Amino acid sequence: MALGNKRSVFGYFLIINILFSILLAIRYFLFLPEFPADVLGASFIVTSLIGQMALLGGILGLFAFFLVFLPRKLFYLVAGFLASASLFLLLIDTFVFAQYRFHINEVVLKLVLSGDVVDFSIITWFVAAVSFLAIFLIEYALLNFLSARSATWIKKRYFACLFILCFFASNFIHIWAAANAYQPVTISKSYLPLFQPATANNFMRQYGWIDEEALKRQKVLSLKVASNLNYPIGRLNTVAVDKPVNIMFLVVDSWRFDTFNADNTPSMWAYAQNGASFENHISTGNNTRTGIFGLFYGLPGTYWQSILSNQKSPVFIDRLQALDYQLGIFTSASLTDPEFNQTVFTKVNDLRLRSEGRSPAERDGKLTEGWLQWYQHRDKSKPAFSFLFYDAPHGYDFPKDYGKKYEPMLSEVNYLTLNNDTDPTLFMNRYKTSVHYVDDLAKKVLNELKTTGDADNTVVIITGDHAQELNDNKLNYWGHNSNFTPAQTHVPFVMVGPNIGRLKEGLGSITSHEDVVPTLMKNYLGVTSSLDTYSVGIDLLGESEERDWVLSSSYASYALITHDSILEVGASGQYKIYDLTNRVKKGAEPNYVFLKDALDSVSRFRK
Repeated sequence: MALGNKRSVFGYFLIINILFSILLAIRYFLFLPEFPADVLGASFIVTSLIGQMALLGGILGLFAFFLVFLPRKLFYLVAGFLASASLFLLLIDTFVFAQYRFHINEVVLKLVLSGDVVDFSIITWFVAAVSFLAIFLIEYALLNFLSARSATWIKKRYFACLFILCFFASNFIHIWAAANAYQPVTISKSYLPLFQPATANNFMRQYGWIDEEALKRQKVLSLKVASNLNYPIGRLNTVAVDKPVNIMFLVVDSWRFDTFNADNTPSMWAYAQNGASFENHISTGNNTRTGIFGLFYGLPGTYWQSILSNQKSPVFIDRLQALDYQLGIFTSASLTDPEFNQTVFTKVNDLRLRSEGRSPAERDGKLTEGWLQWYQHRDKSKPAFSFLFYDAPHGYDFPKDYGKKYEPMLSEVNYLTLNNDTDPTLFMNRYKTSVHYVDDLAKKVLNELKTTGDADNTVVIITGDHAQELNDNKLNYWGHNSNFTPAQTHVPFVMVGPNIGRLKEGLGSITSHEDVVPTLMKNYLGVTSSLDTYSVGIDLLGESEERDWVLSSSYASYALITHDSILEVGASGQYKIYDLTNRVKKGAEPNYVFLKDALDSVSRFRK
């Protein structure tokens, strides 16, 4: 067979396979919560679908094109196999996407191929093998069919022009959409595998073709097209609550577990003796965004962007408002960064966005004064929810004249001088002093509950949003949001209040911020729905439940944390397994049973 004829046959074969892949990839968009009603959004989906499949097919075709020098039958076998494998992989990916709303990545492949969790039956393997064989036979027959016909039908260049036109059109549409925060376009780009459309904001800015205000509003405005979120799953079932208890979240930013003791935090420690202190509590994040998110939503931080896009209030806050709770939200740092005003407190009217002051310590003082004034003048006929969020340890800050200092300490923090050989003792003493200062402020709050007689009718949660590493693992990590070791995720966690008492069992098991909402909703707020319809957490006041793992998230990754390992998964699916000091565990394999359940947790509330 002439080389030119083989190339012509392969060209038509490639075009037909691109069309096959386009038909298969339509399935991704069946999971859009709502198809764009506007022309631009619909055009982007159509052009990106055609353009991306043509690009992927073209890359594969370019590789196979160099094999045309092989003998005809061998070439057909190789080309048919490559095309079959590509279509089969695309088909499998559509099933993965349907279940988890992300594409095949290394973690998914390990899960499927391990055999530890997904134990396929012989019939399943047989059907898969037969399906692949059927695709291959069709591909091989197609090659022979094309070679037996004279290529006089529609010209290949027409298809090439269509594919190129769609490729550039989708990228140009996305360039404009990215520069103008046009959500109907930008939200749908994740539905195609390996799709990374172009952006050119700097270029667009030069010519004034960018909407700066729209970009600023992008993080706080709700989407015109709903994102793939299904939270809660169905309407919650509730019963009347005759005498709702008061609830308080007393949260300390960047609070290490090892500084919660009678010496460093005497007031909070003494108050905790009347309740339950959970010794192995892991925050849902190594940063404020995902730590606070998990505390209020009972969900992994991986849902943050979907919640933000929808401005979806947590069911916990919704239930408080339904029961006519007075909400006292008092934070030191701003509630607009992260955008808690558009997530956790999106339905709270007249929200107090931050405390006044020139330093974290000063703002913490104002926070306490503000809460005391609010609490003393509230409507005492209604139940109260208080959220006090202190910030001084995050900045290693305390008043200059504060007298309860740990010495010797750094006079100031200079991050540029920190390295792996820096002695953390002086740094730690400054940090401990800032924690002690917050404890003095918390004493005023807890004493107010006692003197008013409200302590007996108030559930108090004392915890941190995340921990703060001071090079604990000797890998030059200082601060947080950089790994998922206990130094950055292990925080104090205390529950004190009615029907809690001093729990004796299960306090050493792993617990999580995800557990707070289901515990309160079930035991105090009259919610009778199954916990898994609105949370991935457990009831801490229920039967003792030994937990083997929890999830924690950062801005761009998440981790499955067990008693002795950390499986960290990046945004694109690559993973590494570490020990609890953040050293790679060479040769370690994921626990696929845990991983399967974790994937369910991060996908359960997606449509």
